[in-house]
Amino acid sequence: MSAKVNFNKAFTIKRLEKIYSEHIILSRATGIDNLTQKQFWRMLKYQLAIISRKANAGTYTFTKYKLKLVSKGRGKAPREISIPSIRDRICLRALCEVLTKTYQSSISFDLPQDTVRDVKSCVESGKYDSFIKLDVSNFYPSINHTVLLRKLRSKIRSPIILNLIKSAISTPTVSKSSKSDTANAKGVPQGLAISNALAAIYLVDIDKKFSKIPNVKYFRYVDDILILCKGKQKSTIASEIISEFKSIGLEVHDPVVSPAKSSMGKLGEKFDYLGYEFRNEILKKVPTPITTARSGSIDKLKESLASIFTGYKHSKIKSLDFLTWRLNMRITGCVFQERSRGWLFFFSEIEDETLLHKLDLYVSQLVKRFNVKISPKGFVRAFYEINRRRHTTNYVPNFDRYTIAQMTTVLTDYFNKSVVGLTDEEIEYEFKKRIDRQSRELLVDLATNSSAS
Repeated sequence: MSAKVNFNKAFTIKRLEKIYSEHIILSRATGIDNLTQKQFWRMLKYQLAIISRKANAGTYTFTKYKLKLVSKGRGKAPREISIPSIRDRICLRALCEVLTKTYQSSISFDLPQDTVRDVKSCVESGKYDSFIKLDVSNFYPSINHTVLLRKLRSKIRSPIILNLIKSAISTPTVSKSSKSDTANAKGVPQGLAISNALAAIYLVDIDKKFSKIPNVKYFRYVDDILILCKGKQKSTIASEIISEFKSIGLEVHDPVVSPAKSSMGKLGEKFDYLGYEFRNEILKKVPTPITTARSGSIDKLKESLASIFTGYKHSKIKSLDFLTWRLNMRITGCVFQERSRGWLFFFSEIEDETLLHKLDLYVSQLVKRFNVKISPKGFVRAFYEINRRRHTTNYVPNFDRYTIAQMTTVLTDYFNKSVVGLTDEEIEYEFKKRIDRQSRELLVDLATNSSAS
C-alpha cells in the first residue's frame, strides 16, 4: 500500500481519536506548552480537527519539544529526550503508523528478546566460532537529514508527507522556549514516536548488505550491532561495517582502538548484548553455552526491589496489601495495553535457574530485614509461567482482561480510591491511569539494557 494511502487513513479525525485513546490519554508528560491531559480533553475534537486539516493540507507545524535529561550512569553525558506537546504526540503517532505500514516489507521491529533468541540459536548451532560487537557513537544525533530524506524518497513521493517528517526532525528541543532557538539541522530527536522507524529506514541498506553475507550472522538492535562469524573474517567484516556507517555520517567505535565500546572475540568468551550475557560454563566436563542477565541488569533490579520496601518504610499510610501488590508486580511483570512489561518478560530468554533462586532469596532477605509479614510471589514460578503458560496463566496479571469488578477491587484495596458515583467508563480510566503509572516503573528496570529504552 502506498505511503499516500496510509497517510490518508492515519490522518482522519476518527483514526486520530483512536490513536489518542489508545496511546496518548494516559500519559502525564506535558510538552513545552504545559498543556495537561485534563485541559486537552476539553478541546479534543477541536485539536483533532486541526491535526487532520493541517496535516492533509501540508501546513502542520510542530511546537518546540521540551528537553528531558536521562542519566546514563556515572561519568556519562545524559541522554537528551524530546517531549512533544500532546497534540504533536498524536500527529507523530499517526506519522509512525504511516512509516511502519509503508516500510513493513523492508524493516522489522523485533523485540529485544526475539533478537536474543536468534542469537542463542546461532551461538548454539556451532556454525560460528567468533563474535564482533560494535557500538555506534552518538547514533540519533548524528543522523544526516539530507541522507535520510533521500532514503525516504525511495518509497514516499508525497511532498506533504516528506515535509511533515522534515518538520518533525527539524523542530528544536529546548528547556525553555526562546525567540533565538534555531531549527535542528542534524540528528533525529530521541523520544518521538517516529524516532525508531526513521533510524531503521536510515540503516535499511546496510542491514540488507550484511545480512546477505554467507556464513555470517548480522544482528542490529538500534545502535548495538552483533556479528557472528568465523575467526578469519573478524577484522575484514568489522572494517567493512565501520566504512559503510562512515559513508552515511555515522561513527562506529573500532574494536581495536576502543575495546571498551566495541569488541571482538571467540565464542565461549564472555560477551553481553541487549542486557544479556553470553558465556560458556563447564557442565559435566563439557563447555556449554549459557545465556543469563548481565550483572548490571541484575543489580538494577535488586535496587528497585529494595526501593519498594524503603518506600513502604517511609510511607505515612503503611499498607501491607499495597506493598505486596507492588512487589508482586515487580517480580512477575504484567500485560497491559497488549504489551508484556517487566524484568522477567525482558529476560525470558535466560538459561540460569540459579539466578532466579538467588533473586527469590534476595526478596526473602528484604522481607526479613524490613520485618514485614507478607508472602510475595516468586521469580522461579513467574519465569515458568511466562515461558510455559504465558497466555493462560493467572499468576502474572493481564490487566487487559480485568472486569469492572476487578478494576474496582484494585482501586479500592490497593490505591484507596473511592469509586462511589463513578461510571464504568470513569472507573476504567482511573484504573488504567494507575496501572499505566505502575507499569512504567517496571520499564525503569530495563532503562540501561538497550539503546531503545
